[in-house]
Amino acid sequence: MKVFYHSLEQNYAPRHSFFNGVLVPYPDVPGRTRNILAAIEGDARFEMQPPPAPHSAAPEALHGPGFVEAMEAVCGRLREDEQFFPFLARPAALLLKSAYPRIRMGYYTVDGSTPLLAQSYQVALAAADTATAGAQALLEGERLAYAIPRPPGHHAGREFFAGYCLFNNAALAAVRLGEMGKVAILDVDFHHGNGSQDIFYDRDDVLYVSLHCRPEEAYPYIAGSREEGGAGKGRGCNVNLPLPAGTAWEDYEAALQTALEHVRRFAPQAVVLSAGFDTLAQDPIGLFSLEIDHMQRIGRMIAGLGLPLLVVQEGGYHVPSLGACALKLFDGLIQ
Repeated sequence: MKVFYHSLEQNYAPRHSFFNGVLVPYPDVPGRTRNILAAIEGDARFEMQPPPAPHSAAPEALHGPGFVEAMEAVCGRLREDEQFFPFLARPAALLLKSAYPRIRMGYYTVDGSTPLLAQSYQVALAAADTATAGAQALLEGERLAYAIPRPPGHHAGREFFAGYCLFNNAALAAVRLGEMGKVAILDVDFHHGNGSQDIFYDRDDVLYVSLHCRPEEAYPYIAGSREEGGAGKGRGCNVNLPLPAGTAWEDYEAALQTALEHVRRFAPQAVVLSAGFDTLAQDPIGLFSLEIDHMQRIGRMIAGLGLPLLVVQEGGYHVPSLGACALKLFDGLIQ
């Protein structure tokens, strides 16, 4: 199985997140990917690939060009030691008339959780390239591939970044896989992928199905209810399965089975799995009660779809457990 990764992210280490009115240590640390890479390094099932071609993802094809331009402009003006939290006034369209990229960037953020650094734009491009390289592998005949982008992506929408996510890696991969036909994104991260939902909400060529903690209790708070079922020709192509804090395996398994039934009815030609390991009981910002061994059961259930599958890494913040989670997931996926 081919594994796609770009080492540029190892130098990407924001110090703080502004969350619920407080500066807290940034959870998306380089150790997350290091732990996964260390776990799969000696496993013959995983074949590491060279870094993807730069700028192969073309994020402006999916994200608004003004958003991409503003992020590039802001990051290009930041000092190496600077953390920039945009002025949060979205969706005030008047911001877009400003001559200053720092001001325009305020239109494109949802919350203050994610600072921009001088290298954020380039790291985001590398992450997007990593995911689309995985999609390309499926287009070339692979049945299973693993992309490990950082930063993650499922909170990034058409014209916003949020929740440690800059560009939407899984969404860009799904669009690339559209060359095969219909695509399903199955999101098993603890948090709702409000960015993925935003991008595909009015489309019928990509099904988005998410299992997550209900928005009344967990980030992003503003999206993820059962009532959000798509719009226009996308009606019925957005499925949210919110679960309460404290959810353990029995209830999670039942919800996952429901999610897989939706995927089967959609009959896609390929699946993108937004794989978050923050459903673990040990996760410092998650509220579910799954254990590492449950990842193997999740993988086994998803493998039952019998479809080409790209696994795109999303969250998971209990660093010591991430490598074990990845191995268990692929134990289930590889039958």
